Amino acid sequence: MKIKIGFVNFDMSIRGGGQQVLCNIANALADVDPRWEKYEIYVISLIHEKGDCAYELREGIHYYNIFPYKARIREVMSKSGKCFRRYCEEQGIGLLFYVGVYAGFCAGIPGRKLGIPKVFCDHGALMNQWDDIVVRFMRRMGSRYSDRTVVLTRQSENAYYEKFHYQPGRVITIYNWIDDVILRETGDYDADSRKILTAGRFSREKGMDLLVDTAAALQKKTKDFVWEVYGDGELWEEIRQRIREEGLEEYVKLMGLTNEMERCYRGHSMYVLTSYREGLPLVLLEAKANYLPLVSFDIVSGPGEIIENGTDGILIPPYDTEEMACQIYELLCSQEKRIRMSECSGRNLKEFGKEKILSQWMALIEDMVSG
Repeated sequence: MKIKIGFVNFDMSIRGGGQQVLCNIANALADVDPRWEKYEIYVISLIHEKGDCAYELREGIHYYNIFPYKARIREVMSKSGKCFRRYCEEQGIGLLFYVGVYAGFCAGIPGRKLGIPKVFCDHGALMNQWDDIVVRFMRRMGSRYSDRTVVLTRQSENAYYEKFHYQPGRVITIYNWIDDVILRETGDYDADSRKILTAGRFSREKGMDLLVDTAAALQKKTKDFVWEVYGDGELWEEIRQRIREEGLEEYVKLMGLTNEMERCYRGHSMYVLTSYREGLPLVLLEAKANYLPLVSFDIVSGPGEIIENGTDGILIPPYDTEEMACQIYELLCSQEKRIRMSECSGRNLKEFGKEKILSQWMALIEDMVSG
């Protein structure tokens, strides 16, 4: 019997980690079953802030958008429920994945009336925003009105059990995988490079302000570096102004948004993550696949399950920009250390391999529809 699977996201018109993961899974399932004999896949976007879907979905994947404009959560909650349920019922969708906190809350509550299995996919980390009462409530509702919760790290899995007292098996960890596009474009590590790389949305949680602070501290130690930063977002102009104020225009280069990030890892000495919070950052996995030494704050979730401290990268106490600048400087000064870390980058890549992780998703699908 054909399994009709719906993947729900709050806004597929913008680029982000959750949207990328949703697209990767949907496309991979389509590739596994190109004749649609087993899986039929639907992607549902609750709103569109920026026009059309920002991702290329495989031919045959059904795409549906409820609000073709930017809408607040209150409007989505009050007006989308009937439309969302009607679409699921008309299409005969038999399994739903809510990808992201907003999707879990806004679709999970009205979706509880649908008599089909549901999975809440938390692309972030519970404890990163535990003190945010609103976000904590949305996470709890998304998880509560689903039959299973999928998280990105074992640390988050343990937190869900500890905080919400679920029965064993209710929460499972499935890592993100490294996309085939990234693996096809990997090249040799450039041990002579003085270029540092960062990529991400210019939003509060991504810590671009901490990047500027780190670069300012690094510039006092050496002027022999260039830090390239890819991405865009609501804080782009604010960060550009801060770079000017700190006199860093020569050292920190805002590269803008690119649709070919897979080609941007080459020619860099290291990858640096300055986020305040993450789930399981795809950019660290992509940088690891390109054999770049990794430097990251040791925030609550993510980097600690990717980086082996001192072996393939360096974990810094959260938000200590002076220490991060010191460690980056030491790496820049030691080609031998960078080469050693680069050579160690591939040691745990299999944990984030597509074949292994896709098999976990397929096993979950089978378990949900058969149970």
